[in-house]
Amino acid sequence: MEASELKAILEQHRLWLAGKGGSRANLNGAFLGSANLRDANLRDADIRGADIRHANLTGANLTDADLWRANLTGANLRDANLYRADLQGAILNGANLERANLEGAYLHRANLTGAILPDISWIIPGCLVQLNNIRYLGFWLEKEIKRENFVQDSFGFFIQDNGEQKTFDILVGDRIIRGIPNWVKLSGMKQILS
Repeated sequence: MEASELKAILEQHRLWLAGKGGSRANLNGAFLGSANLRDANLRDADIRGADIRHANLTGANLTDADLWRANLTGANLRDANLYRADLQGAILNGANLERANLEGAYLHRANLTGAILPDISWIIPGCLVQLNNIRYLGFWLEKEIKRENFVQDSFGFFIQDNGEQKTFDILVGDRIIRGIPNWVKLSGMKQILS
């Protein structure tokens, strides 16, 4: 896609978001490889199946965006807001997600191999956490597919971080759930402060 065409789409989307006419950004299947979308407002945009490999999305607002099966290989999503974004089946190999907000993001079958994930050091052993809208079923991690079911919207106590395994363990009710991938902490897990 030409830079001028992308700029026009983003302007129409800005007007649409402000309720001043315009139109919702439709980037369905678009080729945006290496595009500079730094700080772009793509809230609620249709980006399904787009090729966004190695694009600069630093600080971009992707809240509620539909990124179903988008290819974000090597994309820079540092500081991006992916709140409630649909990343179902998205490819995030080697993507930089440092300080990105993935709360409520739908990561079903997303490929996170080699992705740089946000800092999760705020979760400490023994803290009570709430699992908000976490969907944990069928995802790729470290080149293997895992199929697990996970309780949504519940409470538990964080037990331990498993370091290099990029997993953690949690006590929910009377059972310990082991080997939960670290991205679950980023997709809606909240520390309950006393």
